[in-house]
Amino acid sequence: MQPANLYAQYKAQSLETLTNGEIIVKLFEEASKQISTAIFLTNQGEDVKAYNCIAKAQKVISTLALSLDMSYGISLPLSDLYDFVHTELGKAITSKDTALMKSMLSMVDELKVTFRQAERMARAGRF
Repeated sequence: MQPANLYAQYKAQSLETLTNGEIIVKLFEEASKQISTAIFLTNQGEDVKAYNCIAKAQKVISTLALSLDMSYGISLPLSDLYDFVHTELGKAITSKDTALMKSMLSMVDELKVTFRQAERMARAGRF
């Protein structure tokens, strides 16, 4: 088997074994990576590539919003927060505002840490 095929198989299998909480953390990690890359690219004058990174981050945020179970009280505020991040990222990339991108990166990173802690607590049976 080709090494690339083995890696793809490993990657797919590792995603299948993640809990829902771990998947959410991975999504936040991806959004964070894309926003960080967009900041770098914007500073380098690579506006099209930066735009594509922000679009990917927005897609991740939209995926998180669509995955919310609205039967929980926390879901509506989270939905509003995701909508805010999505909108602000759009504003940031159109105006090339790296300060706003950094602000949204900070927010995404805080959410990632919070969900990571919640996942750990859930696995430990403390939720």
